[in-house]
Amino acid sequence: MADNQYNEIAKEYEHFMPPLSEPMARALDAIRSPQADTRALSRLLMQDTILASKTFRLVNSPYFGSAQRQLASINKALLSLGAMKVKNIIITLVLQKLYDNDGPEDFFNHSIASATACEYIANEYKTINPDDAFILGFLKDIGMIILKSKHSDSYVNFYNNCKGDFEELLKIEEENYGITHSELGARLCEKWELPSILVDTVRYHHNPKLAKIPFAAGIVYIADRVVSIKPETMAVDSSVLDYLQVSLSDTAPAREKIMARADIFLKQLSDF
Repeated sequence: MADNQYNEIAKEYEHFMPPLSEPMARALDAIRSPQADTRALSRLLMQDTILASKTFRLVNSPYFGSAQRQLASINKALLSLGAMKVKNIIITLVLQKLYDNDGPEDFFNHSIASATACEYIANEYKTINPDDAFILGFLKDIGMIILKSKHSDSYVNFYNNCKGDFEELLKIEEENYGITHSELGARLCEKWELPSILVDTVRYHHNPKLAKIPFAAGIVYIADRVVSIKPETMAVDSSVLDYLQVSLSDTAPAREKIMARADIFLKQLSDF
């Protein structure tokens, strides 16, 4: 398909791209900024008591190894965990409502599992910063929200019928809508003026060899398959592993650890 034809199709989805609420805008500003604006983060939490409660529940959870020390202020959390981890917590929580309300079934849970997997794999292979990897994994499928918003039940049916086989879903999206969730997600990231590594990774996480930053997209590609509920159909392409110079044999032990960590994250939010 020619680029201009692809752009025309993408224009049909612009009205279905989620607008930025004030909390979302402030949280996404945190992604754009390489430095932590602690005052902005503090203001954001002060203005939303539920967001603050969720943030400190996670900050003090076993997920971050903080169960034995209670951190009661954003400044202490920044010092203890580092700025990017706190940013990641706030971003995931601010987008949780959007994911839960407008995404496919269990979309938020799957996104947290993917984010945790990216963080884990980045730690294992030392390719990119694990905190950066977390947010890449969390945002990778955000284009699905746009497709569901425009096509409603038809997209939900396609999504459910694929049962976690996102390679099959990608083909169905292309055949039925002329565009994929990865392309729409990348365009949403551009609209939100997010860093180029996010745009590139969201666009190419199903084909990291085409990415400008293949290690970033590659980690998301691998993570997608490690947490898949259909590992027999979502196998890791050995040519991708060779291209990334990554060795990966049995994913079962990694999956077990990742899903256990993701469950800890989600359990902290179950009371809200």
